[in-house]
Amino acid sequence: MPVVVDRHAKRLKILHAAAEVFARKGYHAARMVEIAQQAAMGKATLYEYFPTKEDVFYALLDHWLGEFEQRLCERLRQSADPLEQADIVRRSAVEFYREHARHAPIFLEFWAHALRSPDRRFLQRVRRFQRFLRRIGIRVTQELVRRGIFLPVDVASVVELEAGISDGIFVAWVLSGRRFRLERAYVFRQSVLGLGLLSEAARMQMRERLRRKLEEGFLTRRSTVRHGMKR
Repeated sequence: MPVVVDRHAKRLKILHAAAEVFARKGYHAARMVEIAQQAAMGKATLYEYFPTKEDVFYALLDHWLGEFEQRLCERLRQSADPLEQADIVRRSAVEFYREHARHAPIFLEFWAHALRSPDRRFLQRVRRFQRFLRRIGIRVTQELVRRGIFLPVDVASVVELEAGISDGIFVAWVLSGRRFRLERAYVFRQSVLGLGLLSEAARMQMRERLRRKLEEGFLTRRSTVRHGMKR
């Protein structure tokens, strides 16, 4: 058993080191010897765990997505309220991206690599992650419609649109040098979509809260000052 634990710990150490090297140099410029040096181990030891740089890159993708999937499932099990579950998904996504803020460009490389690489593992893993999020989105949205909180709507279309907007916000955040607060942007997205989907009864109940969120937006100094945050 100690041997298994040691191998797992070493594997995580390699992935953490690889994340730093990939973030600093990019996937294509990074070299295995640099990952080994960052992990404070010999190159031969690194190759015992990962035969190629692409294997390291895939393992990092799988590790990060797997962590997020597990964390999100655990949190969703703690609530049966679909509105709270929608907030859990949003908060978990923002938390994940902020934790990996310095690694943000790596995610763009993951997506590009998934489309270009002949190694199909990357595209399959990204699509598996998308299916995971889509199933959650459909379940939560269907329950919101069933309870009369949302208007009758084509649920699959809403979930697909929301996923596209969420990815777009992340890309804009990365390319802008993280100049706006990611959490505020996701709350604003949720408010805009929610305003169009809410039933009349739910709209009346939540109108004032939504009005404030829409008025504040996520780019203005007014919204950051009001919430006691510095730009």
